Amino acid sequence: MNIVNRVKVEDCFDGSAVYVYELSDPWTEQRARRLASLGHFQYFADFPRPLFRLRTHAGLFVNGVLGACDCRVVLPRTSREQAEYELEERMRSK
Repeated sequence: MNIVNRVKVEDCFDGSAVYVYELSDPWTEQRARRLASLGHFQYFADFPRPLFRLRTHAGLFVNGVLGACDCRVVLPRTSREQAEYELEERMRSK
């Protein structure tokens, strides 16, 4: 899965930034669960459109829906580059 585009949606009052990551392939359960090692991962399989959430130790948040080719990412004000690097590397891994 590759990141095709990143669109900045908004800046938050606390200094974090919200992006929508557009992806080359849709989210699957396996791809979503690959992110679990980055922090607190939640997967909601029983929802009409299964979704997942991730909160990393660095303060990054990710929300995604299985079958969608995008996800919402909130990057923290501090350690933004490191959090973003770790997420993007995990998303690209096979």
